[in-house]
Amino acid sequence: MVEPTKASGLLSLDVLSLINESRMTYGLRHQDYQRYREYCTNRVRRLRQILKLSQSNDKKVNVCKPLPKEFHDNRYLQLYVYETERAWAYAMELKQESTNSMETRQRHHLVKRLKRAAQHASFLYDLCEQQTVDSKTVFDVKAYATLMKGYLLFEQQQWKSAIDQFVEARAIYELFAQYNSNAQQEALYYAAIDEIDPNIRFCAYRLQMSTHDAESVAKAHPRTNELNQELSKLVEDQSDSWTGRVVEWHGREFTIKNKALSEAVTRAEKENVWTESEKMVKRALKENQEATAKVTSTKSEKTSNDLKYLFTFVEYHVFASLIRRSLSQLDENKGKHEQMIKLYDDILKNIECIWELPFVKDDISFDSELNTLMLYYKGCRCVHIAMIYEAANKIPESLALYQRAQTYTVQAKQSLVQLGAFSKDALIQVTEQDIQQLDQTIRTGIWKARAAWHLEHENESITDRMSQLNLNNDLLIDHLDTYPSHIHRLVEFPPTFQPVSCKPFYFDLAANYIKYPEQSIEERTEKTASGIWGLFGKRW
Repeated sequence: MVEPTKASGLLSLDVLSLINESRMTYGLRHQDYQRYREYCTNRVRRLRQILKLSQSNDKKVNVCKPLPKEFHDNRYLQLYVYETERAWAYAMELKQESTNSMETRQRHHLVKRLKRAAQHASFLYDLCEQQTVDSKTVFDVKAYATLMKGYLLFEQQQWKSAIDQFVEARAIYELFAQYNSNAQQEALYYAAIDEIDPNIRFCAYRLQMSTHDAESVAKAHPRTNELNQELSKLVEDQSDSWTGRVVEWHGREFTIKNKALSEAVTRAEKENVWTESEKMVKRALKENQEATAKVTSTKSEKTSNDLKYLFTFVEYHVFASLIRRSLSQLDENKGKHEQMIKLYDDILKNIECIWELPFVKDDISFDSELNTLMLYYKGCRCVHIAMIYEAANKIPESLALYQRAQTYTVQAKQSLVQLGAFSKDALIQVTEQDIQQLDQTIRTGIWKARAAWHLEHENESITDRMSQLNLNNDLLIDHLDTYPSHIHRLVEFPPTFQPVSCKPFYFDLAANYIKYPEQSIEERTEKTASGIWGLFGKRW
């Protein structure tokens, strides 16, 4: 049999982590309360065996073995945690069954099981006050005990007493979440608050309060101020209490809750060395992802976003320091176009890495800043590539690259005008003077390339024209048998068609509607003979 472990110093027990891990592992992930109750029963029996508190299975003897007056093993505390969880799981199982049946006895047994859970939790709290337990564990157990009592009063429809218990438990969990730097612990506390809030809202509704918002009800509760004073003493006693550091960057505020991480960021800002803080923020982000995968709450998204924005903040400084180093090396490599092109490639790659960081593309001003930098340094890169082609006497390729660089310069200038000015937090900036200087460099390069091309091809054109001249003074009649080769075309045969002026076609359509005199006389004669005399005329 395993002997109880003895630990020096104060006893400590993280109740919320213990019950959450047990619930999620043994049934409550699928709302299987029966399986969880069986696990709690087996766990209680095993702990009693380990702690030598097991009793004989005799129906005549039903006396529990007393606990030692002093102990230094937190498994004594775990024993009553699982006793409470077993009774609570049985009550929830009965509640789940009562929703599908009309039996009233199940509700009676449900209340009895909750009363047993509240008794075990209350005894656990008394035990923590009697033993040498640290203050954080005492308040954690107190929140757990008040929550169980609140569930009992809720089922008994004692709304006023129930809301008092729920508000007290919520206040403790909320303060622990604010002063906790562990991402998983913080997620657990906020998840517990999310479970309490619906009960507070329902109690406020039944009490006909003016507001039904759980946070507003908790703040307006008279017990809240007393709890805050009690908990503030706990925070002052703890040497590692840390409220967090609020950082404002690019118009957004985020909180660094991890004290070690905050100190690393502050040290990196002073020394401009971000290697340590980069490793720490990546580790914190990974831990937060693992924590949110296990436990989610309404505040999980805000915590995750703060960590992601901190990651963007640190990575931006890392890439900005790399860009600054490349810019400083440009002055050292003036005239070495191949080396400068490689440095510009590194600068553009780092800007693309900044662009891919979280929340960068969502910020319009930040996105415009990076777009301006990208266009400007692309133009600089094209200029140096054009200079290499120009040195190799590839003037057309050089001119094409100069034109591409000029296009980038115009776009960068337009982007800078739309942006207005870089923010105060921007470590890499481009001014209008820099763009004008680049534009002047491009124009100078274009003029030099064109001048070099004309100087190279001007002698060739003069030679071609001189070779086509005929300086022979002989008469043409003496050389009729020869055909001059420099005359390419004497006459075009067959000749091409040319337009000739002619009289246009005229279609006299109006002539069809002209009535001549002879035709009108005949028509009038026919109309006159068609009267009464026409009738006699037909008979004769």
